[in-house]
Amino acid sequence: MSWARGHSSLTENTDKPVVDRCINCGDHEQVQTTITMEFGEGNYNTGPICRNCYSTNRGPKIAQF
Repeated sequence: MSWARGHSSLTENTDKPVVDRCINCGDHEQVQTTITMEFGEGNYNTGPICRNCYSTNRGPKIAQF
C-alpha cells in the first residue's frame, strides 16, 4: 500500500440507499429525507419522502443573511 492510494476501508461506500414507502406518493423508492406533513387541522404525519416527491414539492430556497 502506498501513500497515494487510500486504504480500502476508507474509500468504500458503506452507506447503501434506503428504500422505504414514501408518505406522499406511497411508492417504495429510495428515501431522500424524513418530513412531517399536515393533513387537515392538526393532523400530522411523519415519515420518509422519496427523491422524486422531494424534488417536485420543495419550495424555493430563501437566502438568510
